[in-house]
Amino acid sequence: MEIKVYKCSFSGILDICLYKHTDSRKLMDTKLSSLVIALAVASMALTPLIMNQNAHAATSYCSDQTSKPHAWVTGCKDGWYDHDHCLSYSPGSGDYAKGYKVGWSKGSC
Repeated sequence: MEIKVYKCSFSGILDICLYKHTDSRKLMDTKLSSLVIALAVASMALTPLIMNQNAHAATSYCSDQTSKPHAWVTGCKDGWYDHDHCLSYSPGSGDYAKGYKVGWSKGSC
């Protein structure tokens, strides 16, 4: 809906009236603000879901490595978790360190 607001100026014999689209601009600003708010709310609502999928992927990938020792699987999960949570790289030693390195490479900060 557009409401025209007229601004008239009188200059002698000629009457000049110009109109502005003030209400339609306000309506567009309101729609844009609502869209930005909706996008922010949606992204905040979906963030835990995305993070949860990444944790599930780490558990599945690392646990599916049945030929690897238990220490390797644990290191893989820990490395993935640490990298996803932006913690420092601390691999330890042995099979745990080998798994940690693989898990760290799968994660992202």
